[in-house]
Amino acid sequence: MNELDLTNIQAIFVTVVSIGILLYLNHRDRKKSAQFERENQQTIETPSEDLNPDYGRYIQLAGVNVWGGIE
Repeated sequence: MNELDLTNIQAIFVTVVSIGILLYLNHRDRKKSAQFERENQQTIETPSEDLNPDYGRYIQLAGVNVWGGIE
């Protein structure tokens, strides 16, 4: 590698170290992605029994005018 003035052994060493760093970073990224996916699956919201059954009724009433008709 004439541009960097490296011998063949140095070039091989730099290449191996670079590939090792890339593999490590890829492994770490996959590990974090898997953890993120597990956390997302655990936080799925389920409807609560404590909610008022009329919750959201104001949305249904939004289209009704004062005279009783639907706009």
